[in-house]
Formats: sequence, C-alpha cells, structure tokens
Amino acid sequence: WEANSMATAFTPHPCSQPGLTKCEGTACGDNVKGERYMGICDKDGCDYNSFRMGSQNFFGRGPQFEVDSTKPLSVVTQFLTADGTDTGDLIEVKRFYVQDGKFVPNSEATILGPHAGDSVTDGFCEAQKRKFGDVN
Repeated sequence: WEANSMATAFTPHPCSQPGLTKCEGTACGDNVKGERYMGICDKDGCDYNSFRMGSQNFFGRGPQFEVDSTKPLSVVTQFLTADGTDTGDLIEVKRFYVQDGKFVPNSEATILGPHAGDSVTDGFCEAQKRKFGDVN
C-alpha cells in the first residue's frame, strides 16, 4: 500500500515464479538493456488508485471525501484464492477501509466502464492496461 494524505494506491507485481527468487540478467527485466518486459515479474504492476480509476472524491483531506485522510482509519487488504486456502491460486485482491466505526468499500473503477469492479483481478488488470495503453 502506498499513500499520503492526498492519494492511495495498491499495486500487485505478479511474478511467473513462485516464492522468493534471485534473478540474474534478462530474468530481472533489465531496463538499460531494453529487457524490462522480459523479466519474471511485472515491473509496472497493476495499480488501483481511486482517483486514476475515476473516483476523484474517494480519498483525501477533509469531509468532502468518502475516506477523510485527516482522521484515523484502518486499511484492510484481502488476498482471495480460488480454493479459499492460504496456498491456493490468487484470484483477487480486495481493499476496504474502516473509519469512524463504519465500513467503507473501495471505490468503483468507473473509468473502465460498467461492472469494472472495485478490486484487482486478472480481468481488471487486462482492462486497465488496455485503457491506458500499457504493456500487459
């Protein structure tokens, strides 16, 4: 999770190899050698930033925002797997907030069209990369 009082984002960087891996050469995605997208991990990642996804009044300083960064809050991130176990294939990363004792769901990704959702999934990442012209 990356945040300050004006913005928040979470950005998974999926890799093609499980667990901790030490890479060398092309597997590291060397920018200088033009190998950025040849590495085992997605260096760009797939970010969920509410402002960028179309919700300019979701997170910020003051009561005009759904989540007011001038007040205490809790950030909850859920990693959901296909089979509901800790070791299953990751299929979704969900985010929500708790502020003043209230549950605040993540904003909808309205910029990606109807039914784009409010979490990071393979479908969300594909739509986001396509929308912004990024390498997927």
